[in-house]
Amino acid sequence: MAKRLLDSFRTLKPTTKHALADISNSRLLALATLEIAESEAGLERLSAEHIMACLEAAGVAVKKLSITRALAASKGAVSSRREDGEVLYKIMTKGKREIVSILSGGTLSVVRIEKDQPRTARLELKEILSNLKGKVRVCDPYYGVRTLDALDYIPTHCTIMFLSVNASDSLRKLEGAIKDFKKERPNSEFRIADKKVGIHDRYILTDAALIILGHGLKDIGSKESFVINLDYSLTPDLLKSTMRSFDDKWNRAVVI
Repeated sequence: MAKRLLDSFRTLKPTTKHALADISNSRLLALATLEIAESEAGLERLSAEHIMACLEAAGVAVKKLSITRALAASKGAVSSRREDGEVLYKIMTKGKREIVSILSGGTLSVVRIEKDQPRTARLELKEILSNLKGKVRVCDPYYGVRTLDALDYIPTHCTIMFLSVNASDSLRKLEGAIKDFKKERPNSEFRIADKKVGIHDRYILTDAALIILGHGLKDIGSKESFVINLDYSLTPDLLKSTMRSFDDKWNRAVVI
C-alpha cells in the first residue's frame, strides 16, 4: 500500500506538483494531499506522517507538526479516528470544495468535435474522461452499447452513476452488455428515469467540474458539437443546482 501511495505522488502531472508546491497554507496542503490520495490511489485515510511522505514524493517539503496542527483545526473539512495508536484523517465534502479549484487550476475549456470524425472525437473524449476523479454522474437521454465503450474511459477507481431515458439498442442486448460492464466495474450503476421527468441535457458531473456534452456519448463525432468543461470554482452555484437536480431524478429512477 505504501509503495502504491508514494508512486501515485511521484507520478503526478507536473501541473499538479506545481499546484502543490504553490500552496503555502499547511491546511490546504494537507487537504489537497488527502484528496489526491483518495482519487489517485484509492486510499481514504492517511496519518500526518503519510501526508508528509506523500508530499515529499511529489517534491514538496513540509513539517509533520504543521500538518498535525492544521488538521486538528480543520473541523468539518476532515474526519479523524485513531487506529493502532495513530490518528488517521479523511477529507470530507467541505474540504474537497476548498481545494478543488487549486488542484484543477480553475479552468474553462471548450473542445470542438468535428462532424463525421468519430475516431478523433472518441480520442478527444478519452482525454477528458480519463482525468475524472471521485463520483461521476452522467446524464444522457439516449444510451446504447457504444455508450459503455465511452464510459470505459473513466478511471476504474471512480464511481459511475449513469442516468438515461431511452435505449437505442434492444433491451436484451443492453442488459447483457451492462451486466458484463458492472462485473468488471462493480462501482457503477445504471438507472432509467421516467420520460415524464424530462431529461434532455447531456452532461457529466463531478465534485470538481461540469462537462456539458453537445452530443450523446454513443454517437459522439457523428455531428458537429462542443464539449464544455466548467470548473467548480467558476460556477459553483450551477454545479450545486445541477447536482441536486440529478440526484432528485436519480432517486426516482429505476435500476437497470
